[in-house]
Amino acid sequence: MMKQRQQKIMAAAPVKDDLRDGILCAVGMVLFACLIPFAFPLRALAFLILFLIGFIITRNLYHQKNSAFLLVRDAFSQKMIACYLVGLLMGVAGAMYYRGSIGLPVFPSLFRSFALVAMCIGAMEEIVFRGFIQGRLSRFHPGFAIVFAAFAHASYKAFLFLSPASQQHLPVLPFYTWTFGAFILIGFLRYYSGRILPAIIVHAIFDLLVYSENVHSPWWVW
Repeated sequence: MMKQRQQKIMAAAPVKDDLRDGILCAVGMVLFACLIPFAFPLRALAFLILFLIGFIITRNLYHQKNSAFLLVRDAFSQKMIACYLVGLLMGVAGAMYYRGSIGLPVFPSLFRSFALVAMCIGAMEEIVFRGFIQGRLSRFHPGFAIVFAAFAHASYKAFLFLSPASQQHLPVLPFYTWTFGAFILIGFLRYYSGRILPAIIVHAIFDLLVYSENVHSPWWVW
């Protein structure tokens, strides 16, 4: 009995560590979004928080060879190809809806260089929120992980886009509701596929189509 109890305690410890690290990174990303639009010294504090987030993530990474193997394992199975297609369709549909809602043509007529930067930004957000935060919290409870990662990501976006320092006037509730719902769907895709790449495809394609005509970076790019 004593040995079984010790084994349960040892098995629970990594789950608690994952829960702690996932929540810390989520809170840190929201704090970063709150502070980064402001000038020094608040901006310096934002970068310090980002550095701490990077430290937490990197210390949890698998060995480089194992990580690469997990990334490509079953990458071209029928299930994964279907998930890639779903991700592509989700990204296109979301971008068309968003562009139409702000009075732009539903499909861009040209692609400028910033579109590639936007894709990279979207991909990195997915690596942090769906890859690390949702991935770590999934060991505690998959449903909680999906909802919490979506909540954290939507909060990050809200504070980044709607900060008083940005001097933008956007409706808070519709913006938050739309982003939260979108991130829930991406979280389900991440959970079902078991990989981060389909989620990256959704966000990267969305940003590519939304920001395709931008010559300069938007106000929220720090």
